[in-house]
Amino acid sequence: MAENYDASFFKQVAKTAPIKDVIAHELGQTAIVKKGKDYVCLCPFHNDHSPSMQISVSRNTFKCWVDGKGGDPITFVQEYEHCSPLEALKKVCLICSIPLPDSLNKQNTFTSNFESQYKDELNALLELKKFYQLSLKSNHGKEAREYLEGRKIPNDSVDHFEIGYAPKDPSLAIEALRKVGFSVPVLEKAGILGNSSDLKDRFANRLMYPIVDDFGHLVGFSGRKLDENDPMGKYVNTSNTALFNKSKVLYHYYIAKTVAKKFGFIYIVEGYNDVIAFHRAGITSCVASMGTALTVENVRSLKRLGVEVRLCLDKDEPGQIAMEECLPLLLAEDIPFRVVRPFKGGKDADEVLKNFYPDGNAELIKEANYMYDPFLFLLARALKAEGKNTLTDSYKIEKFISKARPYFFKLDDVSKAKDLNALAKVTSLDETTLLNLLKSSKTRIENKHVKVVTKDNDQEEFVVVKRPASKKWVNKRERENEIINLVNSSNLTQKFKNGETISSFVNQAVRSNSAAMLNKELVKNETFISVVLTHSREAYRLFQDAQINILFPPYYILSLLIDQIYREDLNKQQFAPEDYLRLFDFIKEYPSKHNKPQAKVEIEDDFGFDLDDVTGSGDELYDLDISKEDLGFLEYALEFISRSSDSIYGKEQLLKELSIHSLLAEYSLRETYCKQNNIPLNDDKELFKLKIQLRKKGIV
Repeated sequence: MAENYDASFFKQVAKTAPIKDVIAHELGQTAIVKKGKDYVCLCPFHNDHSPSMQISVSRNTFKCWVDGKGGDPITFVQEYEHCSPLEALKKVCLICSIPLPDSLNKQNTFTSNFESQYKDELNALLELKKFYQLSLKSNHGKEAREYLEGRKIPNDSVDHFEIGYAPKDPSLAIEALRKVGFSVPVLEKAGILGNSSDLKDRFANRLMYPIVDDFGHLVGFSGRKLDENDPMGKYVNTSNTALFNKSKVLYHYYIAKTVAKKFGFIYIVEGYNDVIAFHRAGITSCVASMGTALTVENVRSLKRLGVEVRLCLDKDEPGQIAMEECLPLLLAEDIPFRVVRPFKGGKDADEVLKNFYPDGNAELIKEANYMYDPFLFLLARALKAEGKNTLTDSYKIEKFISKARPYFFKLDDVSKAKDLNALAKVTSLDETTLLNLLKSSKTRIENKHVKVVTKDNDQEEFVVVKRPASKKWVNKRERENEIINLVNSSNLTQKFKNGETISSFVNQAVRSNSAAMLNKELVKNETFISVVLTHSREAYRLFQDAQINILFPPYYILSLLIDQIYREDLNKQQFAPEDYLRLFDFIKEYPSKHNKPQAKVEIEDDFGFDLDDVTGSGDELYDLDISKEDLGFLEYALEFISRSSDSIYGKEQLLKELSIHSLLAEYSLRETYCKQNNIPLNDDKELFKLKIQLRKKGIV
């Protein structure tokens, strides 16, 4: 009888719970749009750009006419939340204030398909989290606890975020999991082990942050290195598995999403400690991406909340550039957002709390509530590129207007008036002229994931596009012996011998101290990539599209310098002599400017925002730590590249190098790991698999 009554209650709720209210609660009130007597919205179950989901009020159902999904309010919540029918029923009743009968209230929730399929893997990750938490509190965790104390992160925050520590001995964690019955295949599938031949923890001697997916499942970890001599990255994440994909996860999203819907906003910060800092200050609606910039998947998770996004990445130049790159994605998904002014009290939220301890909470709240609309943010960035408080060059004014105009037309009338007044003051053009320019200009979007489509009625639409797949590796490198025409070698760094071909240049890179911990083929690959970037904007664009991380330190610095110059002039097709001179000036001035306060550009704050703080000095790259050895090789590399012909660039060759880089980087990092842990290279199965893949690509 109870079962029949429960079934009838399901039907009753499915028929009477207003589906409009349920979907609006899940997606946000602004997500649904009235169309006649019904409603429409973007379908959350596929990559939807024009509303394809219909919400029928009379039938109390939803239907997507693209992917075919449809059903009643319970079905929608079940699909959207990835939960069981009973859990979906309870959620619908909670949304619509429908009391549950006692027979259902007492039932345990069902296990979702995801939890059933990966039960052992999820339990293994939970057990590993407990092990890390205990390790942090044990004798093993003394160094990690000192790090947390130095960052002034209190114990209650450590407990709330379930922070742990992976001991230096990489065998301890795996032994603990094996003792409680987890098999090696399960540990591999959970991403805890790379392969069965290496029963060691890849996170050894790292502070551990558990990563939870959108639905509350622990799916992986991110480990922060404590030994600065560790050649691996500052943060190492769990490898991509069936459970974990870093491009789809936002740190703290599961907790923050409920609070965000309540208060109507969510902050996006750059690091885990920044999320913790916001939480300590009482701002719990805060998440961090698993990298510097947001992904398309991240933005769609944010869109589902139906709240204002507040971008708050680091105040250094890489953070501000990443912030710029987020704008078109948020614009294309029609998400309301603002940009937090770069903090005055520190580089990021964590630093503000530390610098103003014990009164950091009030300072962080004050800083976090000082925001600009995206139009003013882009204006400040344009002025920063000029290094002054005016924008007078006609081309640069036109370029700014093309870039910023879509954000202007998203503003309310009052904000439009204020921003137009600010633009008039820095350009010396009257507001009427500027408004006409804004209306007549065509939008320029600088983001590889977003394109502008002009419709027949001349209206612009912003569309998220997928990155095209790069071409497959065909053969070994074809341009190794291309002759470089060096005009003058008299002023090359004496430590390095001059070479006449790319091949000899590669040998110099491989023999440098900075390359000691890297695989030779990786250094060779990164040399081929780096030497062509200044010679062709197309090469630079392909490099940007590939989204690779350069590991050889001098080339990493070089990529940042090149990026800065190309961003300043969107029409620049290759470097001119004066551009190379700027790079040489950076090397010359670095020793005196590094770690020294930079003079600020004095700009009057008379039109609504602090340009003095937003624009900065333009010298953030001097804050990077560059060794004397790396600086010397960078000088040599620049001399070599600047004296070579633009014909050094070949598109097909660069595409090959870019396509193989990630595999080479993974191989190099694995090789380093084996050496550090005394694992014979010939015995490591993961290294062997990578080697096979490299051989298939033509790399030995």
